[in-house]
Amino acid sequence: MSILTKGISAVFLLSLCGIAVFAIQPSDHLTVREIVITGNSKISTPEIIKRSGIRAGATSMLFSTSKAKKKIFENPWASDVKMKKLLHGKIEIEISENEPFCVVALQGAELHYIDGKGKKLGAVEPSQGLDFPVISSEGEISSGLMLQAIEVLNLSRSSSVLGWSEISEVVVEEDFGIKLLTLDRRFVTFGKNNMKSKWHKVERIIVHSRKKNLVEKDIDISSGEVGVIGYDS
Repeated sequence: MSILTKGISAVFLLSLCGIAVFAIQPSDHLTVREIVITGNSKISTPEIIKRSGIRAGATSMLFSTSKAKKKIFENPWASDVKMKKLLHGKIEIEISENEPFCVVALQGAELHYIDGKGKKLGAVEPSQGLDFPVISSEGEISSGLMLQAIEVLNLSRSSSVLGWSEISEVVVEEDFGIKLLTLDRRFVTFGKNNMKSKWHKVERIIVHSRKKNLVEKDIDISSGEVGVIGYDS
């Protein structure tokens, strides 16, 4: 090979190396310089950053938003996560969080919040609020009976005569079923099963009582057929 040929080959090789080196050098525009997180109150900002795997100074091209979202969703408070990679090394993360539906107080377990489907969200904390209906039990209960208690509270959400905000406690007993206590100390005994049908019968009883200017003290609809009603004297 001639000296000229060798020289041309060397220049070509250096050119290729130069291109390769340039390709792997992170651009200033691709370096993570700013992380903006909004919408979070129940999940701390440091936890979101840790779960996402974002590091200031890292290359945003190597950052997987899908993997980051998956890790953030492992926190039960997270209901939705949106991420954007912007110019000049800025990453925006918008968090939507689940809202507590009620408090669960079971024997031998810590007080915790659940959502409307029964998903455990986290331990009860004053900062998250305490003004929620409570599902309670002094003994072990089946998952089926717990779901019936949650169903009762869900039915109250759309009720105009016995609303969610009026309910103080839903007491669950494996042998006897479900009893509801309102904030003004009225009782409704549902027993077990057929909660939707029983709920609508309770609503009709309350509407009928109000038309007669009566206030029921307790209603027992556990039979599923006839409601036994006690009124204030």
